[in-house]
Amino acid sequence: MTPQQREHGTVVGPHVIFGLDASGVCTLSTGPGLENLGLKPGQVVGQNMLDLYAHDRAAVEHLRRVLSGESFTVEREFNGRILSLYYEPSFAEDGSVSGALGVTTDVTEQRKIEDEARAARERARLLADVSKALSSEVVNPDALLRVVVRSVTEAVADAGAVWLPVPGRDLLEPRTVWHVEEEARKAWYDWRAELPKPSHLLRADVEHLEAPLVLDLSGPDSLRDGHGRFLAQIAERFDLATGLRVPLRSQGALVGVIEVARGAMSGTFTEGDIALVTDVAERCALALRNSLLLDAQREARQQLVKFQALADASPNFVAISDPDGKPVYLNPRVLEMDVEVSPEDIWLTLAEVTGKDAAHRVRSALAVTGRWVGDIGVDLPEGQILLSVDVMVLRHPDTRAELGTAWIGQDVTELRAAEAALREANADLKRFKALVEASPDFIAIAALDGTVKYVNPPGKALVGMDPDVDVSRTTIPDYLTPEGLQASVDVEQPAVIANGHWEGESTLRNHRGGPPIPVAIASFLIRDAETGEPFALATVQRDISERIAAETALRELAEQRQALLTRLVDAQDAERTRIAADVHDDPVQALAAVDLRLGLLRRQLHEHAPQLLETLEPLEASVTGATDRLRALLFDLEPPDLKEGLTGALRSAAAEVFEGTTTHWTVNGVEEPDMPDSTRTVAYRIAKEALINTRKHAQAANVEVRIAASEGGLEVTVADDGVGLGPQPSESTPGHRGLFTMQDRAAIAGGHCEIANRRPTGTLASLWLPGPAGAR
Repeated sequence: MTPQQREHGTVVGPHVIFGLDASGVCTLSTGPGLENLGLKPGQVVGQNMLDLYAHDRAAVEHLRRVLSGESFTVEREFNGRILSLYYEPSFAEDGSVSGALGVTTDVTEQRKIEDEARAARERARLLADVSKALSSEVVNPDALLRVVVRSVTEAVADAGAVWLPVPGRDLLEPRTVWHVEEEARKAWYDWRAELPKPSHLLRADVEHLEAPLVLDLSGPDSLRDGHGRFLAQIAERFDLATGLRVPLRSQGALVGVIEVARGAMSGTFTEGDIALVTDVAERCALALRNSLLLDAQREARQQLVKFQALADASPNFVAISDPDGKPVYLNPRVLEMDVEVSPEDIWLTLAEVTGKDAAHRVRSALAVTGRWVGDIGVDLPEGQILLSVDVMVLRHPDTRAELGTAWIGQDVTELRAAEAALREANADLKRFKALVEASPDFIAIAALDGTVKYVNPPGKALVGMDPDVDVSRTTIPDYLTPEGLQASVDVEQPAVIANGHWEGESTLRNHRGGPPIPVAIASFLIRDAETGEPFALATVQRDISERIAAETALRELAEQRQALLTRLVDAQDAERTRIAADVHDDPVQALAAVDLRLGLLRRQLHEHAPQLLETLEPLEASVTGATDRLRALLFDLEPPDLKEGLTGALRSAAAEVFEGTTTHWTVNGVEEPDMPDSTRTVAYRIAKEALINTRKHAQAANVEVRIAASEGGLEVTVADDGVGLGPQPSESTPGHRGLFTMQDRAAIAGGHCEIANRRPTGTLASLWLPGPAGAR
């Protein structure tokens, strides 16, 4: 049996037998079914069926399959008829396909009967499902409606809805909706939001409805009421043409309406469709009414249970008394108070724990207004607490009859203490705000996303903003110059994130269009006092325009000083060179001539008056000494050789000064900074003077010269282990005039020179000279 036969039963009906040769030419065409197909016996014999049905791809495929040697059965529609086709190939003696035989059976009427039977079974199953839902012991209205609308819709329509009355209004609203197609169903669920109003059905429009009503949804003009226009919008949205409205009545009362609708391709509703929907509606109405009543009762019970559970779990004190004051409910918090509540009159307990005056005040207010709200001190065995109490008279919502009194109390002891602390904190906050607003600095607070929350009035004035501007519409970059913003992103923000604070300098943008405003910045994170998590960024920025101007002026003065020092050193070197030239060309040459003549005189005295040689020797010694001193002066007058820096120059000077002595000397210039030659020249002369003084007066075994950078300038120290300075020297002290000359030279160069005794013995000369302007 074929799959179609297993599904539909034995294939019966008018049939046609046809044969084909191996090329597809019809060799046989006979049978009573030809008439239903509009053909005569033998009409297509001799025609190639592959050409005849070339326009029918399915028919060509079937013919090719059987001519390839395959037997099979298919079912298809042809000229409005349903045909069951059986194909079987015929084979030659050599096993090749020699042709094919086909049997076509018209099963149109059979399938119609089967469809009607299947529809009957489906309707029976539907009614059984609905009956099962209705017969449930505890009926859920929403579940019931879902079963009803889905079953009815999928049985006779494309879309459906159940409308139920709106409590307290003369309207019905869609309680449950359904569409047979899943994608359309999703939109169908949202139809109230998608489609224009009204989305309600007036009760007056359906109250008179006693029988099913078929609606034409294809002509909007024929739907005159508000709901009809609404249905027309639904019909257009979901391509619906015909609607069916069936009332839900129980004991003559309208409890709702079922509406179903189908598209134009499905045709109008048949009597069977209407009967099915009506049958379901009649079965549903009574159960729905009972279910709604049970649901309302269950909801009321649930609300009562919820209230008691809420009251039991509440941290507040909750109590209810009847109209006579007898307690009918006390929540666990009241029972935990360790207070004996009078079982006959709750007012007696209130007077005991709060005082008679407080109880009288509450009771009098209830008698007048039906409610009292306020704070009451309650005396408990462990001490007094403060309760915020709301006392109200309970009344029936319909009859307004008095049902009793409700008591709700909240322990606000800590809250009131916190409020007092908050008031004090607010006072402190006002003082801090006054301080911030009086500060001349730019003070601002921003959220972590960069949105500015506060800028103090002087800060607004500093950057040229209007006092009334809403700073919450600004962000941090609005206050910075491009350079300041770059520095904030690259330096300030990473430092604040890493360390919680940052101090430095930057520039603020001048909103008046003037030059940028230089500021000294102190930025830091504001953290939650409890969690420690940062939630804002604060910054205090001070205008340093005057300081920058002073530094600029100071720098200019330093530059002028350096230029003057260079000119002074150049002038001194020029004068020294001139003096050295004069000494070399006149006194040195003169003494050389004298020395030469004294040599001639010695030879003459040696020959003619030897007794006078003793008198000549002191004279020769004086001339030789004078010549040596003049040559030493020429050495002192020469400018230093700074090709190897100050270190190299001082090494050469130390070697010359201590030549012929046992003094051990060192010059350490590893940390020598880069300085102008004029500064090095001054340092060289002062340090050399210190070395000369050491040789002359210190009697030192060791001398150390150290050259290093210090405080943006040059530091030179000359330390020896000699006899020291002795008594405090003065300018008139013999042998100490050079010390004051050293100090004067340092002062002229903008620095200072200090000479002091070392411990345990020796002398320390410390020289500091400023570096170039702007050096650090």
